[in-house]
Amino acid sequence: MKINRKYITILSIAVASVLTVSIILFFTDASNRSGRNHRMNDNMNGQALIQVGSTYITHTNLTTYKNNLAHSTAPLPDDSVLLKEMATKELMIQLADEQGVAASLDDGIQRAKELRKTLQTQPQQVQEQHTRILDTMGISEDQYWEDYSPPEYRDMLSIERLVNKLTTDIKTNQPEVITSTQQLKDDLLTPR
Repeated sequence: MKINRKYITILSIAVASVLTVSIILFFTDASNRSGRNHRMNDNMNGQALIQVGSTYITHTNLTTYKNNLAHSTAPLPDDSVLLKEMATKELMIQLADEQGVAASLDDGIQRAKELRKTLQTQPQQVQEQHTRILDTMGISEDQYWEDYSPPEYRDMLSIERLVNKLTTDIKTNQPEVITSTQQLKDDLLTPR
């Protein structure tokens, strides 16, 4: 059976990451975000918990993140899991920027406009659910689409583009067949 196990593994991880990040991004606070260097906390507002590249994730960021996740019905993971999620998202966004595939704020604005139009064509029940979420968040419809969501969609697009680039790179740079466990280990551990 000719299966590129490395490709399948990386693609599975990437897809799972994108889905997780997409859900997380929906609940991440973007109220203080604007411009290119918005992520987490560039001015060290609050106690730094971890550093991802040149960006610090602070206690304030974690608290805001937890408060936004509290709006969902899922149980809230512990702080270490949340920090890992936040760091993973930030790392993927930084990698997208390094790889030259990061989306711009204009891309996020465009995606927000498209999705706003799409939401307007959805059944009333879906629109009412969206309104309830906004009420829980304490923001208006216009605030959501014009201020809150564009940075989030920019980040989602950046991560999506990174995953697509990595998938394409794997397809073009890897052999079609992994014939042994040792070959898989060698492929995964070889620096590129």
